[in-house]
Amino acid sequence: MLTLDGTQLPLKAQRISVRQQLAGKDMSGQTSATDQAETGSKGKILNVSGVIRYADKALLTQLFTTAEKLDDGARHIYRISNRTAETLKIRQVKFQGAIKADEQDGLRQWSVSFELIEHLSVPERVEQRQPDKSAAQQKMQGVKTPVETGTAEDVPPDTEIEIEMGLVMKALKYLDNSLA
Repeated sequence: MLTLDGTQLPLKAQRISVRQQLAGKDMSGQTSATDQAETGSKGKILNVSGVIRYADKALLTQLFTTAEKLDDGARHIYRISNRTAETLKIRQVKFQGAIKADEQDGLRQWSVSFELIEHLSVPERVEQRQPDKSAAQQKMQGVKTPVETGTAEDVPPDTEIEIEMGLVMKALKYLDNSLA
């Protein structure tokens, strides 16, 4: 049985399958190496399919209304209750992609299918609890900063720091000054 925000969706012959994208990025460049950069675990996606009899047409209307529901212009987030979802620790979902209802006249029923994507997945919550990492400072190669030379305390704020230039840089500066 599938329940969203306490409302049951009693689909006949209900089937739920789950998939999860384990993201990675190829680091091999132009070689045949198989190195991958781990780029995180994405949320799980529940693929739901089932059957609604023609006699239960109000259920089909309810399903489409539930899928279309918006909160402040964004897709509504539902609390889910289902054995598969509970097993995989999925607590909140929202509709994603297409919702389909195909008529099956010979059987007098609709075959329905839709996707529910996990909201605030376990990996996402763990990531949010981690402290922010500060950005690494970049510096030019061969240029010593006041901290490295030990003169950081001696330099007052808003003072230009003389950077030792190479021969090419000196020649370009001389040329720039003479043209000005």
